[in-house]
Amino acid sequence: MLADSQAVQWRLRGATFLSSFDRFAIPPLLVPISAAFGIPLGTAALVASAYFIAYGVSQPFWGALSDRVGRVKVIRFSVVAGAVCCVVAALAPSFTVLIVSRTISGVLFAAIVPTVVTYIGDTVDVQQRQHALTLTIASASAGIAVATIIGGLCAELISWRAAFLSTSVLAVILSLTLTRIPEPVRQRSSDSYLRLAKSALAQRWVLVVLVIGFIEGAVILGSLTFISASLQEQGVGAAIAGSAAAGFGIANVCCVPVVTRAIKRFASPLMIAFGSALAAAGLLIAAADTAVATAMIAALGLGAGFGFLHPTMQLWATQVNAQARAVTVSFFAGSVFVGGAAASAAAAPLADGGSFSLIFLVAAALALLLASAGARLRSRYVSSIDADRAASGAAPASL
Repeated sequence: MLADSQAVQWRLRGATFLSSFDRFAIPPLLVPISAAFGIPLGTAALVASAYFIAYGVSQPFWGALSDRVGRVKVIRFSVVAGAVCCVVAALAPSFTVLIVSRTISGVLFAAIVPTVVTYIGDTVDVQQRQHALTLTIASASAGIAVATIIGGLCAELISWRAAFLSTSVLAVILSLTLTRIPEPVRQRSSDSYLRLAKSALAQRWVLVVLVIGFIEGAVILGSLTFISASLQEQGVGAAIAGSAAAGFGIANVCCVPVVTRAIKRFASPLMIAFGSALAAAGLLIAAADTAVATAMIAALGLGAGFGFLHPTMQLWATQVNAQARAVTVSFFAGSVFVGGAAASAAAAPLADGGSFSLIFLVAAALALLLASAGARLRSRYVSSIDADRAASGAAPASL
């Protein structure tokens, strides 16, 4: 089996599905968890924040480890060990045990997406890479859609604990399909990880990508965390609230054919601007009136916007420092999830007070900032790359 074959790509997409499923089963469970342990909603939201922080800050570690021991070994280990942590979360006798187990789960499942993205960067030609990344993101978004629906159904019909057990079952099934994925051929760097990381963080364009990733995480992940909770606080059942949030994944998956065509016709700065604007529009509607219909529109806007925005940002992360791609991609993925964690933690007091409209309004403002500044910076980067290629006599590589 070739490393860039469709069979391998489908297995990798299954891994990203699992990672997203584990992350986003939690939003519909926040209100049931707060009731089960007798804690405020803002405190229950720490389960999501702790997961995102652990997911984000552990990315560089996994990037270094995948360079040292191989991409495939890292993915396999994270799937199996993550399944064990989900069982612990399902059986947690206290909120402390729950938050610790979910934090460790965040560390483990953090390995999957950046390692898959790096694997694609190692094996897929740059002209086809954004298409492959778009399909990978779609599988991750499908995981989000299914997770929010399953999480809501479990909370309402069975128990919030059943949602974590479902992740374990999926992980066991997936682990059986990962045995045949080959390790990609790559040139190993003689530099230490610390030297590669220091070199990456000293590059202006790498820092730009990381800052944009942080804002993207704050807008998309931060606001998505509270869509279900905003409805449940008004008495909407967990199943309906989770289904409304599932619009994120549904919209993202449905946008795949449009995005794959747009990649070939429109410049990447426009993809960033359009994706961010879609997210802003959905959030503004939710801020105006938080109801089932508007929450669903917000989720659809976030999902569609993410479909245009995130593959472009992932492509940028694989381009900006090809000499240390795994390190750079891991830093980028970390910045996205730390941004989401920071936003959800900062918004927790507002959630306790029921000020969900203000949360969505601030997120919309950040999305509009991203549409403007992110697109301009990407345009400057592409121009600088084209100028360098022209000076060396190579053909322009504008994307």
